Amino acid sequence: MRADGRWEARIVVGKNAAGRTEYKYLYGRTYQEVRKRKMEFLLTQFVPKEPITEQHPVNSEHARVTNTPAKDEAEEAQISFREAACGWLDAKKPTVKESSFSYYTIMLNNFLLPAFGDRPLKKLTSQELTAYFLSLKERERRKDGKSLALKTIGDLRTILVQILYYAKEQGMIRDVPSCPSISRKQPAIRVLSLKEQRLIEREALKEDTTFTLGVLLSLYGGLRIGEVCALKWENFDFQNGTVRIEKTASRIANIVNGKPAGTKIVVGSPKTDCSLRTIPLPEAVLSYFLDRRRSNADYLLTGTEKMMEPRAWLARFIGFLRRAGVGGCTWHCRRHTFATRCVENGVDTKSLSEIMGHSDVKITLQRYVHPSMETKREQINKLSCFSDSGQK
Repeated sequence: MRADGRWEARIVVGKNAAGRTEYKYLYGRTYQEVRKRKMEFLLTQFVPKEPITEQHPVNSEHARVTNTPAKDEAEEAQISFREAACGWLDAKKPTVKESSFSYYTIMLNNFLLPAFGDRPLKKLTSQELTAYFLSLKERERRKDGKSLALKTIGDLRTILVQILYYAKEQGMIRDVPSCPSISRKQPAIRVLSLKEQRLIEREALKEDTTFTLGVLLSLYGGLRIGEVCALKWENFDFQNGTVRIEKTASRIANIVNGKPAGTKIVVGSPKTDCSLRTIPLPEAVLSYFLDRRRSNADYLLTGTEKMMEPRAWLARFIGFLRRAGVGGCTWHCRRHTFATRCVENGVDTKSLSEIMGHSDVKITLQRYVHPSMETKREQINKLSCFSDSGQK
């Protein structure tokens, strides 16, 4: 804030003939006012006005990958963001899962290439990147159905930064422009009340189908949706009372020549090594499942050798919740509920983290552990508010 009470925003706009940094100054009576003016200026000055379309999708033919530094500034100035992006994607392909590669390709084709595709890498500036992500964050706030999730914006930043550092390692650019940080606020997490959980259990026991076995397992194992869909009876060890998570199913974009060509179902290893895990199950659940056991080669959700894909499972799950009389609940809130119930019943954080398949106990604590109001009230009531010695 200035001495006259106004707020000031200072933006680097370039350098003069003498090599000194030049600034643009903006003023406002409040912080919000000057912040808005700064954003409007950045959006006007630095966001590409004519983004590249899908004329040149991600394709290795457009990549120029080299392990030697650019020979001179003239050659360096000719290298486009598209070339660096394609080179980075080709380098990533043998090191990541097919689902990750598909996701990177979609993110490049839908967002980063339309914005920066043919732009020379050397001309990319911190101000331009800041303006781009500001525009995405404004889009995230829209209420017209065209919003962009904050997680997606964060993923875009991660991909962009990786591409820029890849370009530097390959000698395509000498310096990497700074990129604004993206605050990834965790969305409000829904946890089922004990009453709602009982309603779901009651409906599952009433219907008693292979489908409802998956519902019950989610409540007492905390599985992800893809893990439930890929689960077979051979994964259950009834002698030791456990279920082994080894596979996950997902529908991803089918990438052909750098462009999405429909979608396909893939069944592979879970997202991380920590997701490969063995989960102990309550004895009552094991007994219930044992009475309904099928052939080892059969999938849990179908009772046959044909798998139910995640989208079909979700559609049936929504209908099931309606019959159970529970609303406003996603599949993932099953996972949140499982973790919360474990904490409420004294399961230690390290054990819970391994059961959930997390690489760090911090993830378990920050994202999934949310004590219910009943538990909070029980803990508060343990406090001794009045001393007996003070009463007569």
